[in-house]
Amino acid sequence: MMPPEQRQQITAMYHHHDLAPGLALAVALGAGIEPAKGFKKLQSTGLVERWQVPLYLPSRYLDARVPIERFFGLTGQGQEVVVVGRYAGNMRTKWGAGRWGGKRSPQAQGALLDEEGMQLRFSVFGDARTLQKTLEESEGPIALAGTLTQVGAHVYLNNPTLLDQSLIGAVVPHYPGKARVLSLAMARRVMAALLPSTIPLCAAELRARARAFVSDGQLRRLLGRPEGTLEDLLVRAHFPSSPDVGERAQWHLERLSALITVGDLRAAKQCPVAVRKPLALSPWQDLASRAPFVLTHEQARAVDRLTERFGGTEASSTLINADVGMGKSIVYQMAVASAVRPAARAAVLLPNERLAVQAHQEICRLFPEFDAALVTGKTNDRAMTNARWLVGTTALLFRDIGHLDVCVIDEQHRFSVEQRRALVKDGTHVVEISATPIPRTQAMLLYGKLDVLRLTERHSPQDIRTQIVHRNGTSDMVEHLRSLLNAGARVLIVCPRREEGEDDEGPDLPSVARVAHKWSTMFPGLVRALHGASGEADVHQAFEDMATGAARILVATTVVEVGLNIANLRGVVIVHAERFGLSQLHQLRGRLAREGGEGHCYLYLPRAVGLDADVRLQALVDTNDGFVLAEHDMRIRGIGDVSDAGARQHGSAGSLLMNRQVGMSTVMEIMEMLGDED
Repeated sequence: MMPPEQRQQITAMYHHHDLAPGLALAVALGAGIEPAKGFKKLQSTGLVERWQVPLYLPSRYLDARVPIERFFGLTGQGQEVVVVGRYAGNMRTKWGAGRWGGKRSPQAQGALLDEEGMQLRFSVFGDARTLQKTLEESEGPIALAGTLTQVGAHVYLNNPTLLDQSLIGAVVPHYPGKARVLSLAMARRVMAALLPSTIPLCAAELRARARAFVSDGQLRRLLGRPEGTLEDLLVRAHFPSSPDVGERAQWHLERLSALITVGDLRAAKQCPVAVRKPLALSPWQDLASRAPFVLTHEQARAVDRLTERFGGTEASSTLINADVGMGKSIVYQMAVASAVRPAARAAVLLPNERLAVQAHQEICRLFPEFDAALVTGKTNDRAMTNARWLVGTTALLFRDIGHLDVCVIDEQHRFSVEQRRALVKDGTHVVEISATPIPRTQAMLLYGKLDVLRLTERHSPQDIRTQIVHRNGTSDMVEHLRSLLNAGARVLIVCPRREEGEDDEGPDLPSVARVAHKWSTMFPGLVRALHGASGEADVHQAFEDMATGAARILVATTVVEVGLNIANLRGVVIVHAERFGLSQLHQLRGRLAREGGEGHCYLYLPRAVGLDADVRLQALVDTNDGFVLAEHDMRIRGIGDVSDAGARQHGSAGSLLMNRQVGMSTVMEIMEMLGDED
């Protein structure tokens, strides 16, 4: 029975009588859940504040309005259903061979009977003892939710779960849980307990954010929803009168999320820029002769533009975007040198010690007079006291390094927003470097706030070819790599994991050790293995052997993703490429032919992959342009939290929805509609 105070609360908050059944269901499902404890469980999913609870949307709906009570003539086509019947008392468990020859797995089978004695078999994979105990103790009809599947002439209810009789006649929301923290059943109960009190909070927050830049009339038009309140909309998204109504409500919320994301982007454009004293700069052209190659006209123009910004009266934010091997480093090095030489103070942040050491060595070789300081976890603070040019890892974030005039963040996709901001104070010029901008940066770049210097000309022309290789193409791939090796080239093979047993994926997910052994049988003595746990001496020896020709093939994890150069590398094989992100794949491919010439990247897929992975990998085949790949990534994954406090690099929801994808097409449509009104 619904408590009177909750009934009054619901009546006061919502305006449509058809919402009452859903809200009554929420109260019934949430009975016995203590709100504070429930919210703590939900925080494991990423929720921070109570108003966000209604934005943790159902992943699907179970339609239990009209359960199946007669089993004659049923067909199984993979549809999810609710069936009601009496337990036949015949549940038995069989034990089959485990996956990959491991522990045996149980499969239980039983049946329900309808009122006419017609039987519907069900099958449960895994431990079914709790279900069996409940069935055996039942004295009346049982409701099960599962998937109807047909095998020959027989129809089965696969993997059924018990459904409380109180849910019959309702549309039941399913929420994603959190392993070992929040079960699917508990997620539904917790959400139901919290929604009546958090929906008004959420609606007020969303309304305030939207009203910051659109009127109520504009909001209705942009959402495609001419009537009803935001409170009503949130109720329908969680407890709809039909699955279609629920999906429609979530569609409206996607548009609302996109609208607020666009508002954040517009606000970002209008953020005040810090005013600072112009930096004193010296000409950089006399330093250019120290570079290991002649700068292209495009690189020279980029240095000029960067120094112009350093000499301005406003703090600048600049992204240098280019594929690997196009000279991004030399551009920032020349520009920073022109500022450091007179009096400026600068820092370069890199994602790991090996890259920091490499960058420090390059800067010291080019500009020995500046006495640049290397900052790692081992660095003594006194070594930084008088240094005007710091080069380091995230150790820079935990030292008192003082004010910076220029901060360069190399491989910016490796750092969170908070990490990138930690070194930047008011008045600091920020230069971010990346071959594949993260989606958040891409959004800012497209719609404001960041300047971009894009390099498209190579000082060492490359011809990099990428192809997807399935298992049946293995022999041809190996023979081509053999021909490259015979011509003196080097080959890199990237594996998804370091050792056997790192996860439970079975033998189809090979380790560095297993792949290195396999290639060693084909090319004895020419293979070296490397991963993140390799000691410094082992790393040095492996690269030394590759440089001298004592080894020709390096098998590694993504430790070689960025920065570590292998001379004459002409072939890269990425094993189980579907397990790597688009940015990772592009960076791994970028190890090829750094000195110019031809290179071959093989995306090796030993087993079939899903459509999403296939589309993502095909994008890599179609272009070598990191800028294009970033836009593709943004359209797939979303643009992340673009608010000024944003921490997510990309996200399922732009900046609002916790577990529902908001496509870039929706964001772009909202932008166009707003543009028509401006």
